[in-house]
Amino acid sequence: MKNKNYRIGSWVTFYHHSILEIFLLQKNIEFIVIDREHSPISYLESEIMIDMIKSRNKKAFVRISSINITEIKKVLDSGADGIILPMVKNEKDILQAIDFAFFPPIGSRSYSLGKCTKYGKNFSNYTKKFNKKFEIIPIIEHYQGINNFEQIVNNKKIKIKTIMVGPYDLSGSLNIPGDFDNKKFKNSMREIDKLCDKLRVNKGIHYPLNDKKNLKKLIKSNFRFIAFGMDSQFLLQSLNDTFDKIN
Repeated sequence: MKNKNYRIGSWVTFYHHSILEIFLLQKNIEFIVIDREHSPISYLESEIMIDMIKSRNKKAFVRISSINITEIKKVLDSGADGIILPMVKNEKDILQAIDFAFFPPIGSRSYSLGKCTKYGKNFSNYTKKFNKKFEIIPIIEHYQGINNFEQIVNNKKIKIKTIMVGPYDLSGSLNIPGDFDNKKFKNSMREIDKLCDKLRVNKGIHYPLNDKKNLKKLIKSNFRFIAFGMDSQFLLQSLNDTFDKIN
């Protein structure tokens, strides 16, 4: 683990402090992604979760529901270390998100005396360092995102260091939803791999299932930002493994 060149975290869709605390007890989890696209987690709940995650010296990312100025503003004012952007298809999408998220001169994020600045006490330090420390990670989950990959990563504002692949939506955009053995899907994944290598971008993914063998495969396949498993699937698999053995 000392010389590894990848980051491993996990994914949460339920708001409950005990569930999150159990995740945070795991030493090898370096970050948590709070999913606001496919969960009922509210802004207030996100803020509480972000605070819990950061109190354990782990990174707090939020997968927002859309590229929306209000959502981005509220999530960042709550102290998130980074945001994960769904369905980024072109340079216009990434530039809009950058404008909403970054402070001037890169973007036009408005200033506040909210939680992120410790209600003003840490205003100067936070605002000076934010643009350098903040991570914005687009999800490539449509074939158009592959076609426009270079423009997304090398956009006019900042260099994107990490992208994530959204396999389910990507396969759907190819009219083969969930068919990961299909030649079209495999070719698309190979193209993403080539582009990441060419442009020196870290390739990331959310792998929702609890499968250690596939985790090792992901690392061998050059994924460098891996959100492994998720709360619902860990719970479901544990229940299935336990009760299926009864019969």
